[in-house]
Amino acid sequence: MDLTTIAAAVAGAVGSRVAFHPLDTIRTLQQTSVATGYRLPFAQYWRGLPAAVGLTTPAFTIYLVSYRQAKKLLEPYLGTDTANYVVSGAIAEFTSSVLWTPMEVVKGNMQLKSESKAGGTWAMIRHMYQRQGLKGFYRGYWMGLAVFTPHSIVWWYTYEKMKTYFKSSNALNASIIDSTAAPQDLTASQYAFASAVSGTASSTASNFLDVLKTRQQLAIAEEVSRLRPEDQMGLWKVAKNLISEVGIMRAMFKGLHVRLMYSLPSGILSMVIVEKLKPEA
Repeated sequence: MDLTTIAAAVAGAVGSRVAFHPLDTIRTLQQTSVATGYRLPFAQYWRGLPAAVGLTTPAFTIYLVSYRQAKKLLEPYLGTDTANYVVSGAIAEFTSSVLWTPMEVVKGNMQLKSESKAGGTWAMIRHMYQRQGLKGFYRGYWMGLAVFTPHSIVWWYTYEKMKTYFKSSNALNASIIDSTAAPQDLTASQYAFASAVSGTASSTASNFLDVLKTRQQLAIAEEVSRLRPEDQMGLWKVAKNLISEVGIMRAMFKGLHVRLMYSLPSGILSMVIVEKLKPEA
């Protein structure tokens, strides 16, 4: 892929992460039941940001580049419709997951820390490595794939369909005004709307699994282990504790409103930046 695509992905990843990291912190605290409110010490809103930026940037870059490249390479075999979107979305998730999981684990542990126990990112990384070794950074890896592979498939399928609709609409409007006019590129608001619809659909569909993933990844954090030491016994115990705590229906949507508050503006900003800097040919 060309450098412009990579630069656009980096700009989108950094911009969206820095702007909306406090909402991600609230999401993590609410999903783990460490906190239920929105008011935190100011510094806690930003904990985990260095790890998030440091790993989200290459992870999102790999994710976006993999999707676009896979989509292009698969076109002769799968065409340019549903099958291509599904397979390319899955490939993008698999190739970038080796960076997403360590980011989620380190970031989440930092976000849970109280003000009196807060340390730097490198101190947290050293502590985790001394306590668990390399495998500690990949806690919940398979659950992460189980969450985000279908999440990515739903997201890209919906997003591509919305883009196709807007392109057709723009072409029709252009032909009404001037039959010889070339179709207009999508506007920033059209990219934003497509991203918002995609994010709502994919986040709602994967929310229950995302809560389980977050709780499994952070089960050994002191703040969580004091509340639910049984979570360290495995995913089944995590699910059982969650359902016992809030019931099956509330478990399905626990923290969804905060997840959407974070993921929608974050996704909108990142994709508008990417698409306006380097739209797909």
